[in-house]
Amino acid sequence: MRELRTCPVTGRGVLLNDGWFDAPAPGPADPAPCWHCAYDGPVIARYDGVTVVPHPVPALGIEGDPRPTVVSGGVRRQAIGAHELVFLDGARGHAGEGEGALLAAVAARIADLRKDTRLRGFGAVRRYTPGGHAVWQVFAVPVELPTTAPGGWRDAERAHGERILEDAGATALLAWAPRVPFEAWVLPTLGIAPLARTGPELIAAVAGAVDRAVARIRVALRDAPLDLVLVDGEPWRVEILPRLAGASPVEAATGMPIHGVFPEAAAEFLRDRRA
Repeated sequence: MRELRTCPVTGRGVLLNDGWFDAPAPGPADPAPCWHCAYDGPVIARYDGVTVVPHPVPALGIEGDPRPTVVSGGVRRQAIGAHELVFLDGARGHAGEGEGALLAAVAARIADLRKDTRLRGFGAVRRYTPGGHAVWQVFAVPVELPTTAPGGWRDAERAHGERILEDAGATALLAWAPRVPFEAWVLPTLGIAPLARTGPELIAAVAGAVDRAVARIRVALRDAPLDLVLVDGEPWRVEILPRLAGASPVEAATGMPIHGVFPEAAAEFLRDRRA
């Protein structure tokens, strides 16, 4: 069976072909000793066992002129912004716990960065590797990032039920048009508040649901490395993306991901193999 799906939230297209399956590739092992465990450099902030530091090789710089210029019809500007690391202190970062405190610290750091009037867009990503140190990278840029409103789609999915993994204060469900096999979204069960207006209890509920969804996906994909992406919107969400070996020729030609795992089948698989 072949199907071209368009996500009702993002507008992203994906080609699904159940004759294809791209297995996630294993990631490199963390270097020893762990850089984050041994860190003793400058600190931006500390929150409840979580440390925020500047990225050692930042993609963005806090100094410069954010005004754009137009060249050949395209817009260019200096890469003004923030690029920071948010990680659990010490060996606790390897223990597979504390995700709630970590996500709450990311939210607090984004709230603080919003006070800089030059910064307009905010995002965060975490590369989840079994046994690796729990670290989020936080980005702030001088341009608006696209936001989405998945609340209505979430409610329709909850009523329909085929792609939902669990529902308890936070809802974990399989993406409608998954970029990679077993792509999952975790978001608050009710309401459409963005991250800036979310209280600590709900952040903790989403973090707990992320932990449980990650555990199930790791069982399904034999401990494949995962990327966790924080996306603001109405409501905000954490996207869980298994890492694949590389783009197919079809994706290179069309810009659309292609694989063979339909989200309905992935949901049935995960329900039968609860971690």
